Amino acid sequence: MTEHWNAIRKHWQLLGSPLRPPAEVVETYDRELDLARSHVVMLGVTPELAGLGATITSVDESAAMIAGIWPGDTDTRKAMQGDWFDLPFGDASVEALIGDGCLSVIGAAELRRKLFASIARALKSDGRAGIRLYASPETPDDPKDVRAMVLSGGVSTFHELKWRVAMTAIGGAPDYIIPVTGILEQFDALFPDRAELSARTGWELPIIGTIDVYRNSSVVYSFAPAAAPIEEARTFFDDVRLASTGTYGLAERCPLLVLRSPRRRD
Repeated sequence: MTEHWNAIRKHWQLLGSPLRPPAEVVETYDRELDLARSHVVMLGVTPELAGLGATITSVDESAAMIAGIWPGDTDTRKAMQGDWFDLPFGDASVEALIGDGCLSVIGAAELRRKLFASIARALKSDGRAGIRLYASPETPDDPKDVRAMVLSGGVSTFHELKWRVAMTAIGGAPDYIIPVTGILEQFDALFPDRAELSARTGWELPIIGTIDVYRNSSVVYSFAPAAAPIEEARTFFDDVRLASTGTYGLAERCPLLVLRSPRRRD
């Protein structure tokens, strides 16, 4: 896991939407969670979200990601190493919590439920949380259709393509999980000629090459349809809903999962 995120850190500046949240996503977090006067806890070190809230504390297990991605501590923001599944905050002490794509990177349903439990424990009774999903469609795309869409100019960024490819590669896997090596294999099968892909789309080869960080990685991602985390979250929150995050490429598969009214568990 550490090697995987260290490789992503090295390529961070080449990544783009929807992996990195565009301005309309940042605005959605602020609007849906009313963050302006709150102290915010963030899962991960997403730099685009580091200015949200009156103050913000970022929690990430990777020292390399904190050192390489976090824009730096100030009087109103700081980053710390910590475990998302055992958040380093007291019970019912957190006003607001955010996380971008974090349910996909932790993997299976059991771990999603464990994370929801951790968030519910830490949130105040009137606290709220928002996690942007990477959600596969209920009816999977045909890989051939994805290839045709790309070559006809219907995909806005390489990183949108990467998630579309990932969602076609899941098949019937339990919990919609896929080793990231499987994403690379599916991509190479669909687009064996990267020079052609670059010429047809205008995407530079170094940007296309960011997918190679998946080679030899042991990490597993999950792209569950939105209905799955909604159902799982309802065990831990009385108020669960989705909010649109905008109109950028793949936005329809990247809604904000909004969580309120945490249930107290003995």
